[in-house]
Amino acid sequence: MSAAGLGLRLHDTLYGSDYNRVFQNWWEYAKEHYVPIHGGEIVGSMSMYYDPILGIHMPSDHEPFQKFGTAQLIQGSRPEDSRVLVEAAFDQLGWRKGAPIEEKGGNPRETIMGMVFAREYGDEGLYGRLKAYAEEHHGPTWDDETGEFHWKFGLDEPHPRGQFNAAAALAETMTEGAWGRLVREPNLRKFVEPTVTGVDFPNVCLSQAVYDVDRKCLIVATDMGAPGASGQPTTFRITNVIPDNCVVVADGVVSDDWRAVDGDIEVSTTVDEHTFVVRMH
Repeated sequence: MSAAGLGLRLHDTLYGSDYNRVFQNWWEYAKEHYVPIHGGEIVGSMSMYYDPILGIHMPSDHEPFQKFGTAQLIQGSRPEDSRVLVEAAFDQLGWRKGAPIEEKGGNPRETIMGMVFAREYGDEGLYGRLKAYAEEHHGPTWDDETGEFHWKFGLDEPHPRGQFNAAAALAETMTEGAWGRLVREPNLRKFVEPTVTGVDFPNVCLSQAVYDVDRKCLIVATDMGAPGASGQPTTFRITNVIPDNCVVVADGVVSDDWRAVDGDIEVSTTVDEHTFVVRMH
């Protein structure tokens, strides 16, 4: 239900609906039977499962990750309760009091989510400790064959573990308050501002794509690309523009190597490190 609440909150933010009220009503019930938060603290045992007919609870207090997981899902709708859960997990792990960082059974979930919330709440000291541990134990790896970066997490698997890597990447890239803003204050201008599309991924990867609304220019940067594809011709498109009003600057030089296609502009280049500035006038 917490995950459903997150989806409903996003829908309300994007489309002006009022579906999240259903979750808000349920959350009050949950605080009585699943997550006993009262007076700004957890006053009982959390339940991962509750059977109201038999009156049976399956407690999950032995896993701080359960608190992190629920907190992440409700951060957009109930930030105060989310903070209570996170602080309870931090207390349980003893990290703020200098307790050693340990991963029982080699499971990195608590360390990863600890980094996410340390960043969310601006606790750079705790983030630094967790980050140092992750650098030593999570196996950060640059794959020369694919040109991709991932974490191995000590797992002898043919493919990187997706959920762990996604959360670790979130911790790497986010800034203070970013997760809450993503849910409550998403950037809706991006749907009407100039946008990059049609990138030949994974041969080409973007290291930057940002629109400067004051200067009316889109800045796009590509990386070296996939090994074996270097130097190959490639294209990408910019949509939400008026082609006749565009000037393309490639690697600091005004370029004519682009054309109008179906109301977009299509930029021709090669797989390599390049920087493009698309100016609108």
